[in-house]
Amino acid sequence: MAVRTSAMTSKQLLKGATIAPVILASDKTCLSQFRGDKSAWPVYLSIGNIAKEKRREMSARATVLIGYLPAGKLDCFTSDSRSLASYRLFHHCMSLLLQPLIATGRDGVEMVCADSMVRRIYPILAAYVADFPEQCLVACCKENHCPKCLVTADERGNH
Repeated sequence: MAVRTSAMTSKQLLKGATIAPVILASDKTCLSQFRGDKSAWPVYLSIGNIAKEKRREMSARATVLIGYLPAGKLDCFTSDSRSLASYRLFHHCMSLLLQPLIATGRDGVEMVCADSMVRRIYPILAAYVADFPEQCLVACCKENHCPKCLVTADERGNH
């Protein structure tokens, strides 16, 4: 997912403006208990200035579901092109889901803060929390390959 943002330092922000670090999280989830083949990726959003203990409390409502990404089997593709199509579908859906965040991060939005002051807030993506397979999907790298060497999966343990 290519995101173009201007590098903005605190010196370049307008007086009274602030940056809000955004944390995204996702995990592929089974949607059906009777038929295990239905799944989706729920995508959650939280803000980085909330303490992690508070963020983990369900009753605090510090994490918000912003959407579901499709997790289809894509049987219409050949086995060779299916994984690439799945990667492209994930990244295209993420770019559509995060389009408002990208625009707001570039232009900012005025919000009332906890101290009742109105400030221009610039939300930026600070972290993406996911398990290893989804980290590989987000980073566009293969799960079963070493990023440092050229050893194939069947040769692991021999070197």
